[in-house]
Amino acid sequence: MTTKANARILVLGAVGALLLCTVGAGAAAAADPVFVRFETEAGPILLVMYPELAPHHVGNFTHLARTGFYDGTVFHRIIPGFVIQGGDPNSKDEDPRNDGMGGPTLADILTPAEMAEVQKVNAMLEGKGYKGLQGQASLKEEFSDTARHVRGTLSMARSQDVDSAGSQFFICVDRTEQLDRQYTVFGHVVAGMDAADRIVAGEKNPAAGRDYPAIPVHITKATVIEGTAGLDDDEKAAWAALPADLKSVK
Repeated sequence: MTTKANARILVLGAVGALLLCTVGAGAAAAADPVFVRFETEAGPILLVMYPELAPHHVGNFTHLARTGFYDGTVFHRIIPGFVIQGGDPNSKDEDPRNDGMGGPTLADILTPAEMAEVQKVNAMLEGKGYKGLQGQASLKEEFSDTARHVRGTLSMARSQDVDSAGSQFFICVDRTEQLDRQYTVFGHVVAGMDAADRIVAGEKNPAAGRDYPAIPVHITKATVIEGTAGLDDDEKAAWAALPADLKSVK
């Protein structure tokens, strides 16, 4: 489950503060669940977040969803019996060869005011002859000893460095116990596993990559929904039917 994310781990207090803030209602997840709805060319996929399990990953994911980061990306990796993977901004271009290598930059995760502070630091460093802070932003792992990768699990892709998650995520289409305690679980599919099954069953294009689909499925729109009032009737029914141990995980 590699993304070849070469990002340096940047220890910025402002980043952590931003990501915790973007969780928003997630602080009271049990009373007011937070969802992300992906509109895809294969159908909608509704995901519930686990802010008490992985607060920084949920904050990052919901922030990127709110800002339109995921809109236009594709599921660039499909492996039957395993996962579908997406979320790479590189997949918005016409070159599949760079898919799986991208992630968010500092400008994608920081506010304009925070970026201004980074520029001040960069000016100071450059004045001393050093290279400034730049490149992709990476999340530190939030592995769980209890959460399991089961069918419908939402988890974060990374490179060999455990602290290298960025924007790429995967949805398990089957039980994948080999990923437990190795990747950060931060949500679960509420409705739309039929869409995930359609995506993973697509024909592949080996010339573009071993697991690259012949016709990649796009995420056309990502929407963050706080509470159940914003769900449609089918989603509300799916939420009601979801087992309690999958609605909120600590």
